[in-house]
Amino acid sequence: MLNKFIKTLILVGFGVIILPTISFGQIKVNTSYALSNELGVEIIPNYPKPNKMVFINLTLYTNDLNSALITWYKDGKKVLSGKGKTKYSFRTANVGKETKIETVIKLLNGSVFSKVFTLNPANVDLTWEANSYTPPFYKGKALHPKQGSLKVVATPEFIKGGKIILPQNLIYKWSNGLKVYQEQSGYGKNVIILNGSILGRNENIKVLVTDPVNNLVAESFVNIKPINPEIVFYKDSPYYGPIFNLAIANNFNLKAEETQILAAPYYFTKENINGLKYEWRLNNQVISNLSSSRTAIFRKPKKQAGKSLISLQVQNLIRILQQADRNLTISFSD
Repeated sequence: MLNKFIKTLILVGFGVIILPTISFGQIKVNTSYALSNELGVEIIPNYPKPNKMVFINLTLYTNDLNSALITWYKDGKKVLSGKGKTKYSFRTANVGKETKIETVIKLLNGSVFSKVFTLNPANVDLTWEANSYTPPFYKGKALHPKQGSLKVVATPEFIKGGKIILPQNLIYKWSNGLKVYQEQSGYGKNVIILNGSILGRNENIKVLVTDPVNNLVAESFVNIKPINPEIVFYKDSPYYGPIFNLAIANNFNLKAEETQILAAPYYFTKENINGLKYEWRLNNQVISNLSSSRTAIFRKPKKQAGKSLISLQVQNLIRILQQADRNLTISFSD
């Protein structure tokens, strides 16, 4: 007994640990589950829109799908089957109407597995508004000038289970292809305000909208091309005021003794619309007392016939890229 105790003590003292014998049973691998996880599914576009074509492509790197029997089911109905049918396309339904896609694959070695996924199309529209000037009663859209300021609004259409998801419950990620507007991105931030590039580049505005609860995603982008501001001349009647419904053409026949012309500076940024610099010229001579005036009065010379060249240059002294020129030829007779 003593010898046995000493032998045990010596073994412990040298750090020898005797483990019980363990017998391993055979591990069973779920081949179908493994192959299903290995199957790559590419969906184009990444975020399907409603009533648009969607293209699905299958890949499996450890096996040859070209020799596999592939069967596609759409909402439980077989829509495609055959050897190597790795591609399938269909048109999505309306917003909020889910489409269930199932693909069943039987490999040449007899292994069978499947994959099921659901597509729920969401949508987001982008509208933009330029902070630029147009005259009263102008019915067109105010365009975006170079170095101008913009407001872009995202209007999402997300539906889950027949219930509309409110815009303030969604996450918005705004970017322009070069950078992400971090401060203007986040929960409920469906509006972005930005200043145009000083280089006059196009504004490629993109928004990615996600629903963190229902895992719905939609994206949209808009390409806004900046334009040069314009000058349009109108008669400024002493009785009726500016006649905005009839612009003066480049060649104007002065029949009355005098006429007052108003220059409307289209698409200059509103914030400095009253601080623009006007440089009027008559036959290439600067009319110095009209440097801040939008209107100019021109009189017919007495007992003379001929033509005069009127030119105007308008500059935004704060936004240097905003400048416009306009020429007008006035004809008169004695």
